[in-house]
Amino acid sequence: MIEPFEFSEIDDQDRIFRKYPVLKINNSPAFYLILRGIVGNIQIKQTFREFTFQQTRDFLNPIEKSASNGLEEEKKDNVIDEAVKSEISILLELVKTRCKSNLEVLPKYISDTFSLKDLSDVLSDRKAIHRNKYFFDSLNNEFSNFYYHTSRGSHTIAFLHLYRILEYISYTFPVMYAASTKDFSKSFELLKTLFSGDKDKGELKVFKDFIEIVMSVERDYKRLSIDIDIVSDLDEYNERIYNTILSICDKSIFEESKNTKYSKVSIKFPEFSSFIITIRNRFFHLKNSQENNIQSVDIVDSDFFFSLINRKSAYFLSLVTLVVIKQSYFQK
Repeated sequence: MIEPFEFSEIDDQDRIFRKYPVLKINNSPAFYLILRGIVGNIQIKQTFREFTFQQTRDFLNPIEKSASNGLEEEKKDNVIDEAVKSEISILLELVKTRCKSNLEVLPKYISDTFSLKDLSDVLSDRKAIHRNKYFFDSLNNEFSNFYYHTSRGSHTIAFLHLYRILEYISYTFPVMYAASTKDFSKSFELLKTLFSGDKDKGELKVFKDFIEIVMSVERDYKRLSIDIDIVSDLDEYNERIYNTILSICDKSIFEESKNTKYSKVSIKFPEFSSFIITIRNRFFHLKNSQENNIQSVDIVDSDFFFSLINRKSAYFLSLVTLVVIKQSYFQK
C-alpha cells in the first residue's frame, strides 16, 4: 500500500546517530515522527504529488517568528542592503553548524531528567512502541498534512487539519483525565456528561479540565495566555481582522488586558480549544440564521487570515500532543 507521506532525515550524517542509531528515521513509530515533526527536525515527501520539503519550524517554541506570509521578511529586505544580508547569512550558517541539533533538545521538552539515551531505550522496546499504533498513525497523518499545506501557503486547508488534530487528541482526554483525577465520582459525572449530553460542550469541558488537572502538574497552564499578532501592510486589514475575531468569540476567552487594539488578541490558554472550534464553526459552518459568522469579506483573504491563526494553534496543539505522548510512552 502506498503511504501518503514518506519520512526521512534532513541530515542523515548527524553525529547523534552514530551513538544512538535507533533515533534515525527508518520505519519509525508514528509517535516518534510526530515528536520530530513538532520540533522541526524531519524531511517529508508527499507521495501523490511527489513533493519533498523540510519541516524545520519548532512548534513547541512560541517565540519563533512565523515566516508564512513573508511580511516581516519583506520589511527587513527593504532596509538591509545585499552586502549586509550576505554577512548575516554567513553568520547564521556558522551559528547553525556550532549549535546543538534540535534533536538534542527534544528530550528536554519531555522532561528535565530525560535524555537521548532514555529516548533510544523507549524506541528500542519493540513491544511498547506499538501501543495505540492506529491512533498515532492517524494523528501523524494530520500533522503531516498540516505541514504540507503550510509549506505550499494553503493556510485555510492547513487549519482544517489542525482542527482534525484537535478532534483526534480529544479522544484521549477522558481516559487520561480519569486516570489523573483523585475524585472518581467527580470524573464519572463529567464523563457521563460527555457521552450523553451536548457533545461540543462535553468535549470542551473535558479539554479544559485536562489542561487544569493533567497538564498543570508540570506547569500552571491555567495562568498562561497565547497571543495572536495581527500584522499586515494595511491598517484597514488589521482593524477588520481584529474586529472580526472579537465579534465572533465569547469575551470570556480573552485576556482582555493584554489585547492591543487592531494588532494583537490574547487568548487564555485553557480557552484556546474554544477559540479553534469557534473559528471552525463560524467560517466553515456558515449559517444564514447566525449573525456572527465570518464572512469572506471580513477577513479579506482566507489564507492570510489563517496564516495568523495557524502558528499559535499549532503551538497549542503541539503542547497538548506532547503531553499525550508523554503519558503514553514516557511515564515511569
